[in-house]
Amino acid sequence: MPLRIYQTLMTLCILVLSSYSSVCRAHLLEVFAKASASKNYTDQNSYSVSVSGATGLALLLIPQVRIEGRYTVVSSLQNQLSVGSPSVIATLNDIKTETNIYSVGLDIDILSEKYAIQPFVFLGAGYIESQRSYYVTPTGSTSATLVSEPMTQGISANVGAGIRIRIAKSIAFELEAYGYGLDPQKPNPLVNLYGNAGIRI
Repeated sequence: MPLRIYQTLMTLCILVLSSYSSVCRAHLLEVFAKASASKNYTDQNSYSVSVSGATGLALLLIPQVRIEGRYTVVSSLQNQLSVGSPSVIATLNDIKTETNIYSVGLDIDILSEKYAIQPFVFLGAGYIESQRSYYVTPTGSTSATLVSEPMTQGISANVGAGIRIRIAKSIAFELEAYGYGLDPQKPNPLVNLYGNAGIRI
């Protein structure tokens, strides 16, 4: 993430958190954090690992409807991938992809606030950055070359659905299925789906 964007986000967080205590007394502002991790094998020697995290603030507009700003980071690692068919011409190793999403949207409760188990949906849009790097080893060679692809940037469409389970007056446990699409205005946008779990206060 560029240093200027990081500094701007940190400044905004400090300003918001400085007034957090007084606003929370009116139950208007919520803070949340969610995460997930997975490891999948495609065969005995090949696997991919994915880790994601999201955090942000939600401001209650009317009962059951919040405007929510969130920062999401998704990192994945694939240990190896053979390139070429029918014969392998190269092997890619340590394929790393990191995606950062800055989004704003509406978080909508389906049921009234009296229910302890609350289904919800999230609809939003944002800005996305994604970068990938890997090592290339040609067939028959023992030396690998690091390749860093140019950063991909664009507009994202973000959707989510899940349930909140209230475990205290102002604390809820969340399970969410979340998806984002890169440049949804273009034909055949890239769409990614994953699940996460976390806490909302």
